[in-house]
Amino acid sequence: MKIYDIAPTKIGTMKNRILTVILLSLNLSFAVAQSSSTEIWLIDLATKDGKQIAGAPARVTDNDFYDNQPCFSKDGSMIWFASMPDTIQSDIYSYNLKTKETKQVTSTPESEYQPYPIPFYRDKLSIIRVDIDKAQRFYELPFDGSEPGLLIPNEDSVAYYCWMNDTTLGTYMLNGGGGSLQQFDLIPQQSIILMPFGGFGRCLAKIPGSADLSYILKNSDGKNILTKFNFTTQERSPLAEMPGDIEDYCWGNDMKVYIGNGGKLFSIDTHEEGAKWVEVADFSKTVGTFYRLTMSPKGDKIALVSYKGKRP
Repeated sequence: MKIYDIAPTKIGTMKNRILTVILLSLNLSFAVAQSSSTEIWLIDLATKDGKQIAGAPARVTDNDFYDNQPCFSKDGSMIWFASMPDTIQSDIYSYNLKTKETKQVTSTPESEYQPYPIPFYRDKLSIIRVDIDKAQRFYELPFDGSEPGLLIPNEDSVAYYCWMNDTTLGTYMLNGGGGSLQQFDLIPQQSIILMPFGGFGRCLAKIPGSADLSYILKNSDGKNILTKFNFTTQERSPLAEMPGDIEDYCWGNDMKVYIGNGGKLFSIDTHEEGAKWVEVADFSKTVGTFYRLTMSPKGDKIALVSYKGKRP
């Protein structure tokens, strides 16, 4: 996508500018992945007699271009996502679950990605925007159509992120060899480098019911390990081994982790000692292969992103 163990070292306000030639190269490689067709699907989840039940998949998008990075609104009534109808730039769209209506939210010369509700606002999203100078910056996007405002003014290489609380983010920055995993505090504008030289996945998430960050640790032996990082103690601990090279996941309200593998939806209870991945549903003949997932606030729906061919 275009925008999309070492002791932590604290640094002050940073301005990590990537050389233009490096950033252009990164953007070019990401654009290739984005040119492929991806679709968003919506699935109902329920529990009956202690067993998870998944409903029939319903399409959110149905076209031949890039639709990706879905997230639910705070009340679960909307899905926000990034869409690229051409190979030039992407915009943010919304999908109303009740009316099934899709609306374009942004229409700009820049590319916007990774929409997510801002914890401390009711009427704003956070987004990554690839500006005209090719820098990838972190913005707040008001619902009223007014201009986006910078949330991190001194950073121009933000790739992926997750909100930990009102002022703290887990971020994947496009700097250092392979990127760096950071804790970024909006107040003050400073970061703590957790992993400086890659070796982790793009999917960052807050663990429900805690103040801990989860990410995929990519070990040298080829195994991907879902890992917990405690911001208070600075301790890391493994939660589960991912099947194969899977690096995309989401948390449910039931404290289970959900993934897609071979067109099937799996879950694992990380609080259960010796837990194994359990098949929830087989969507190989309907959705096909899928990777990115996001859970609704109530835990009763999950959105999936399907793809054809090689995983983007």
